[in-house]
Amino acid sequence: MTEQPLSETGSDDRKREAAHEVSQQQSALREAKIRQRLRYVWLIGSLIVTIGLGGATAYGFWITNRTPFSYVGLIAGAASTTAAAWLILRNRPDIADEAYQLSEREHKHMLLVSAISREAKKSLRVYRALSWRDIDVYRRKATRNRRVHNLFQAIIIVGSIVVTSLTSAGLTEPILRWGGAGIAALVSVSAGFTGYFKFRERGFNQQQTADAIEKEYNAVELRVGDYDIPDEDKALKIYAQKVEALKEEQRKRELQLEQSSSPEEKQ
Repeated sequence: MTEQPLSETGSDDRKREAAHEVSQQQSALREAKIRQRLRYVWLIGSLIVTIGLGGATAYGFWITNRTPFSYVGLIAGAASTTAAAWLILRNRPDIADEAYQLSEREHKHMLLVSAISREAKKSLRVYRALSWRDIDVYRRKATRNRRVHNLFQAIIIVGSIVVTSLTSAGLTEPILRWGGAGIAALVSVSAGFTGYFKFRERGFNQQQTADAIEKEYNAVELRVGDYDIPDEDKALKIYAQKVEALKEEQRKRELQLEQSSSPEEKQ
């Protein structure tokens, strides 16, 4: 009689450890993909700089005021392009390895879960208690995405005003021309990041999901609405179904944003 609970406790610990490993691997894979996307942005930016400076030098755009800066910029742009391309190619196997490790850990987690027999009511109570952690995670992600979106929007608005003012002033000084070009490039990059990663939409969806889960959490706690029933087991089952439906809807929205951002997934 004493060995059974101990065995179940050990299985629970292994299951939680496996779930933690899956969560960590998912985070590592997401971070690796984000770093790879940023390298693509770096590569594109470096190519633009290299082509622009190379074309300007080749056609004699600076023939009257040829300075070492133009050649240094061209060399730096070419070196940056080479470095970005090398990093992209070098890290492709790492992303594939992260994805493989994630699938292995998920398989291990599934095997552990299938081997555990537990009381359904206890699991549902634990699920309800852990729902607050999901609410907190969604809200923190939503806050972070809103902050990033607001930062890029501030750069776009202020940068556009500054570039317009410098253009209206005539840009007679070389330092003003370079400053205006740099600010315009920063505005373009910020607009590209905002349009590609869709921070505002992600933050809105995450906040919406967090609020919806919190609403269900409070309802089942107070036994109101759909949970105004005497059977606690049935109320907890309804709660779990609704929360899982909300999470699934959030995953679908995230997938739609990923597909709309990635040209490869559209094809």
